[in-house]
Amino acid sequence: MVDLGKATVLVTGANDMVGLHVLTTLKRLGAQTVAVGDLHSDLGSLQYLENEIKRCRPELIFHVPAERYGIAVHREQPGTVYYESVTIFSHLLEAARQAGVKKLVNVLSNCVYPAAIPVPHREAEIWNGLPEATLIPHGMGRRMSLVHGAAYYTQYGLRTVSLVLASVYGPHDNFDAERAQVMGSMIRRFVTAADARVPRVMCWGDGTPTREFIHVHDAVHGILQAAVHYDANEPLNIGSQDEVSIRELTSVIARAAGYTGDIEWDPSRPGGRPRVCLDSTRMRELLPSWDLRTLEQGVADTVHWFRATGDGVRA
Repeated sequence: MVDLGKATVLVTGANDMVGLHVLTTLKRLGAQTVAVGDLHSDLGSLQYLENEIKRCRPELIFHVPAERYGIAVHREQPGTVYYESVTIFSHLLEAARQAGVKKLVNVLSNCVYPAAIPVPHREAEIWNGLPEATLIPHGMGRRMSLVHGAAYYTQYGLRTVSLVLASVYGPHDNFDAERAQVMGSMIRRFVTAADARVPRVMCWGDGTPTREFIHVHDAVHGILQAAVHYDANEPLNIGSQDEVSIRELTSVIARAAGYTGDIEWDPSRPGGRPRVCLDSTRMRELLPSWDLRTLEQGVADTVHWFRATGDGVRA
């Protein structure tokens, strides 16, 4: 069992929300840490990544892809999305093998799951179909890391533990109006509207799709617990299993932001997948339990952080 407080650890995606919180938590525990930033913004930095792995020879790597794409990027740049997803993990895993790394924690988003399986999604059903059409390039690109990791364990003994996260939000999220995911985008929109006393906010879709969210502090706690306690080839879901409609989420965010104007919906704009929720039964069975924040608590915390930091875009 790895002792995180004494281990040498490398974290990718350390300038993004999840990677940053993984890094700061490991430092607080006493780990010797090496941070690598957003590999998606410059694939030429893959050589730097490989050199850092071989230089520091970490016992453990947390691979936290920094680019969490919004709907527009998935629709407009599918080739780039797929290429980056496959290329980065391939370079990372081979460098880890050469450096004698013992374990790699591979963080995945919930878009790896097939579109047509029952909700909440169980880990055993991850190969039972393709992801939602818009998400196939990213979902399949990242899903192939399961194959790649299992093959390297069989041949070289390098263990890859893959964790599928619910939609993560919180301080240091991406609040960019064009590239943010639903939570960051809506928090920015409603805080801005509340502060400017805008009388009306327009939201995409009809508000009926449902999503599951987990605050970044809880997601990182689950990631670190899995690094210590989980060693199987099968992926493990990390989530709250609390499903909420986008319309309900909008009300929670509006209250937290202090917005009192009208909320309208544009059904001509895409709303994404009808339902997304992970089955966290195995997480609760296999990892030590902890109390997760409620959606209301997490949104209030995030709105407060967004206001306190000003713009909040990858701050």
